[in-house]
Amino acid sequence: MAKAKPLGAMRSDAPAAPSAAPAAPAGTPTAAHFDGLPMVGTFFFQGTPVSGDSTYCSGSVVRSKGKNMVLTAGHCGTQLRNSVQRIFVPQYRYGLGSSDQPWGVFPVHEVYMDGRYENNGRGPTSDLDFAFVTVTANAKGAVENLTGALTFTPATTYEHDVTVVGYPSKDKENPTHKAIRCDVPTTRLHGFRQMKMECGGFHSGVSGGPWIKGYNRKTNTGQVIGNVGGVGGGGDVHWISYSPIYGKDAQDLYNDANNGIGEKNVHRPNPYQGATDGPVLPGSGDTWKHAKQIASGDFSGTGHSDLLVLWTDGEATLYPGDGQGGFRPEPPATSPAPTSST
Repeated sequence: MAKAKPLGAMRSDAPAAPSAAPAAPAGTPTAAHFDGLPMVGTFFFQGTPVSGDSTYCSGSVVRSKGKNMVLTAGHCGTQLRNSVQRIFVPQYRYGLGSSDQPWGVFPVHEVYMDGRYENNGRGPTSDLDFAFVTVTANAKGAVENLTGALTFTPATTYEHDVTVVGYPSKDKENPTHKAIRCDVPTTRLHGFRQMKMECGGFHSGVSGGPWIKGYNRKTNTGQVIGNVGGVGGGGDVHWISYSPIYGKDAQDLYNDANNGIGEKNVHRPNPYQGATDGPVLPGSGDTWKHAKQIASGDFSGTGHSDLLVLWTDGEATLYPGDGQGGFRPEPPATSPAPTSST
């Protein structure tokens, strides 16, 4: 299994990724390692020992009638469908065998995905990079009864405060294979029905990890409004991650999984209609009435096209490009020239 293609290789396997990953801008937060959440875990498949180094993708238990449903990314579901001896391990502990994991292990039973999703793509169907997995109860019981569960929650806006959790693959930065978390705001990934968040440390393996709104540490409850996934399998660099917005397509898939209805019994319209609004400039329309000169170029050395604006009051602002045709907000790069007092 150490030689198997990683199920969660959202960074290294993403097509058309930058040849050299740019460094995160100053002030970008970094995820913290912690002991994990009971309902968030990782997957093993094809006989990988549960105490081994190679885990693939992350997932979270969501409320369901059968007490047996796990949410993950669509590109994770693709590999799970093509694998055998598949298991989900909630709140995984590195170095412990199956019988010593906090909640045990749960065999994967069925994988539910939208048939229009194109694996790890960069087009409109990357909006469908989500999947639901049902798992079999173990000797301790049904997974939801043991770990608790998040509430699958469709959203209508792109701006939220979330806790993002995942399991990066074991490497020099994570030798004990601990979970990571980041409390961070989200913004719109323009041109897609996807959210974006900026936080370092989200390396390969975090795909499918939940974006949780309103997490309550005392009751272990919250709303899951997204998962690491989307364009290129969730992002090209470890400090920018994407998530689909859960709309009608995600709700329909959840209902199918909740009722055990497989793809062959479901008609879905084709092709998928992605977002029709294109990238927009940061700020309001009134703001741009005061732009005097505009220049574009890779001013920040990230490989993306940035926007440099000179305003009518003499102030200049640099908007770094986000690599998807949009721009991140940035404070003024220079101050207005001083005026004479005479």
